[in-house]
Amino acid sequence: MQFAEALIKGTPVYVWVILALLISRAVKATKDSPVSIKRSLLMPAIFIVWGLEKVVIAFAFPIQSLLTYIILLGVGTGVGYLIYSALLKFEVRDGEFIRLGSKVPGVIIIINFIIKYIENVAMAVDTQLLSDLWYNVAYCVISGFTVGLFIGGIINTVKNQKRLLGKAA
Repeated sequence: MQFAEALIKGTPVYVWVILALLISRAVKATKDSPVSIKRSLLMPAIFIVWGLEKVVIAFAFPIQSLLTYIILLGVGTGVGYLIYSALLKFEVRDGEFIRLGSKVPGVIIIINFIIKYIENVAMAVDTQLLSDLWYNVAYCVISGFTVGLFIGGIINTVKNQKRLLGKAA
């Protein structure tokens, strides 16, 4: 119980704000809604900044970490595209491009947050991890892959938007 209390008290307020925003987005994703590609870019942007901030500023092995991040971003993009292609549906209503409600985006959002939070707590508890090549690389494997899931979803959305509306997104 003391660990959980320390974890909660030690978490910066901005992290709780991000969590509230992410939960709100996850709940909204369960309902049919119009799609905005620009708004869809918000989640990957948050997680890219959150992940790369450590790589660029704090990691002892930024080059290896960045290369790992980029490679796994590509892998995650492919996997995300496949997941979203199989599990998300779109339609056009009254000329508007609509994503049908699904739990998939919310699950990916929340899992991404939890993983990122755990990784950052680990580094706060043991700052030696910042100098550990294997941790730096493992962090980037996870961070790159999970951001790629979002990007794969966006690519799938743009493809469906073009297909259903018959024009460029």
